Amino acid sequence: MTDISPITGEFRDAARESAFQTERLPESRRHAQLLFLLSAVLNSLFLISDWRFSGTPHFWVAVPARIAVILWSLYCLSLCRHMTSFARVERICLAWQVVTAIGVAFLVSSRSDIAIFVLVMLPLVFYLVVPTSFRGNAGGGLGCGAVLLIGYLAPAPLSPTATGLILSLLMLHCGMWIAIARNNRLQRQEWTATRIARDAQAALAVSRDTLERMFMAVPLPLLVTRRDGAVLRRNQAATEAYSAGTDAPLDNVVAAYVDMPARDLFYERLQNNEAIDNFECRIRRADGVVRDALLSSRPIVIDGESCFMTCAVDITERKETEQRLERLAMSDALTGLANRAHFMAALTQATTATSGKPAGQAAVLLIDLDEFKRVNDTAGHDAGDALLCAVAARLRQALRPGDLVARMGGDEFAVLLTRLRDADAIQPILARITDQLHAPLPYRGRLIDSRVSIGVALFPEHGEDVAALIKHADIALYHAKNSGRGRSALFGPTLLDSWEREAAMLDKARHLLAKEKPAPWYQPKVALDSGAVTGFEALFRCPTREGGTIMPGDIAAAFEHPELGPAITARMLDGIVADAVGWRTAGLTVGPIAFNVSGADLIDDRFADRLLDRLKEAGLPPSAIEVEVTESVFLGRNAEQVGRALHRLSAEGVAIALDDFGTGYASLSHLKQFPIDVIKIDQRFVRDLETDPEDAAIVRTVLNLAYSLGIRTVAEGVENQHQMDYLRAGGCHCGQGYHFGAAMPAAKVEQLLRGDHKVRQP
Repeated sequence: MTDISPITGEFRDAARESAFQTERLPESRRHAQLLFLLSAVLNSLFLISDWRFSGTPHFWVAVPARIAVILWSLYCLSLCRHMTSFARVERICLAWQVVTAIGVAFLVSSRSDIAIFVLVMLPLVFYLVVPTSFRGNAGGGLGCGAVLLIGYLAPAPLSPTATGLILSLLMLHCGMWIAIARNNRLQRQEWTATRIARDAQAALAVSRDTLERMFMAVPLPLLVTRRDGAVLRRNQAATEAYSAGTDAPLDNVVAAYVDMPARDLFYERLQNNEAIDNFECRIRRADGVVRDALLSSRPIVIDGESCFMTCAVDITERKETEQRLERLAMSDALTGLANRAHFMAALTQATTATSGKPAGQAAVLLIDLDEFKRVNDTAGHDAGDALLCAVAARLRQALRPGDLVARMGGDEFAVLLTRLRDADAIQPILARITDQLHAPLPYRGRLIDSRVSIGVALFPEHGEDVAALIKHADIALYHAKNSGRGRSALFGPTLLDSWEREAAMLDKARHLLAKEKPAPWYQPKVALDSGAVTGFEALFRCPTREGGTIMPGDIAAAFEHPELGPAITARMLDGIVADAVGWRTAGLTVGPIAFNVSGADLIDDRFADRLLDRLKEAGLPPSAIEVEVTESVFLGRNAEQVGRALHRLSAEGVAIALDDFGTGYASLSHLKQFPIDVIKIDQRFVRDLETDPEDAAIVRTVLNLAYSLGIRTVAEGVENQHQMDYLRAGGCHCGQGYHFGAAMPAAKVEQLLRGDHKVRQP
């Protein structure tokens, strides 16, 4: 070992050498005591043999020397109690060596046979027995040898073997030095190894204790089991988790498993020495309660026996939370129905072939509550929520067990019907749904109307995938709502064509609002009795960059769109107001300018105020504008909102014209219920009044009705003099059509107004 001197065999490090000597102090003290005691006893015995020198001169040398050694040994023995350190042991031993060596030197001066033995033996004792350091052993042995040699050779005559004796003793001392160094080295190596082993054992004991404490303190259940499931060790968490407040011991884990196939799979993997993580299973506790557990296990070897260390984590609450979150993620919070994600997943499963064949006849129903916004606005959102919950409950009641009903969002619901024999089997279900959902909902002492529109798509006739079915059911729903609402519609190819046409119209309308410059063109309205221009109707026109012109029929669907319709109306109104202000500023007299307003405009409670504010900002009187509406705006549950808007405008002086009269489904009572100032006779009746007696009779009836009610009339589509004469004779006030002039841009209107204000002479 590099830290041990090769010469002395002692540690080079003084502190370490001191630690070695300090640890061996009790042993060194015992050796010194034994040495001093044996020295006194043996020298006492030798004192008896020294009487053989009686009567010789050497007697008086040997006996005093022997007695001195005995007494000094006894004295050193008495000093052993003061050996509290290795240095004191070394000093006392050195003192004993000095006195003993001198005393024995006198003894060997006799040159007897035994003197030679003592000359060799005593230095060996000093080398090998005296418990001192290398310095003390080597110094004491060498000093002792020198003193004894002097004592042996001092008497005359000089021994002829003196030189050989000196060389022999020198060889002996050299060998002893080597032996002492080797012995010291072995002792220190042994001591070092012992300390290392002791430290290792102490560290191992501490480590085992720490591991044991850690094992017991781990909050997760830990078990060490044999291959047969017998439990060797378990920590406190495992004991508490299994016992669940009982005193039942956990001796074998095999019986704790609930699912035998899962247990067998787990043990099979363990037998193959696999490291298992996150193995889910169910465990029965001592109290009989079944818990979900997550197992992680590793094969280990304990005392040569193959075992398993297993950690069991209770995941019951986590599983319940996951299931609850999954239910929440797949259900609607308000109604408790399935949500869109759940419905789409179920529809995907229903339309998926498990064996290459369709899953069976099925149908998708999209259900939308009519006028749901009105319920929220008039009765409050609490009433709206109550209506949604009622619809959910009624749908459950109307459907068959196993049918899926979902809330897709807002006021839209969906139903998935499966196990249908054929397409006709859906009709009784639709009838039950309609009966249930069209019943009014009692809410806080009032009845809330409940009507729905339903779109139906069949699988696989109307689509073999989810996207196609949802799209086609939505198209059918759109058709049902546009057909008057409160009804159901089955998808068909004609609906798809119509929907695509309307979608194209809406796309074109969005494009022209964003990229083009739509503007009002004006068609004159002429007094039939005088031929004077009494006003204009503003018609939508949009010249394109390619040189064409987009007509109202090209985007007809956009005018009733809830977003595009009001946007087009606002653009038209801006153009009309700007043109009217320009004409008035130029000193031109312009009659009322009529423009069409859709139902999407009138159901907005702010429309009338915005229109009046716009006229006021421009400095135009309300009479400068005439609002034209069709009979369809009076139908449905929005009639009340439409009536409020029309009465508000009429009260401020805005004339109200009923356009396309006679072509819709309006009741004559509407002429009394709403503030109608002008009736416009549809051009379909005017066009054929010369050749079709029925059309002529209808025109006469309308003119007579208007006259009786005091309502002014305007005939549309006047194309020739004969038509004008017939209308004038029947009492029609104004005419409008190509006979008087086509729609024209604002610049040409100014030219017309600067003329004589007559386009045809009566």
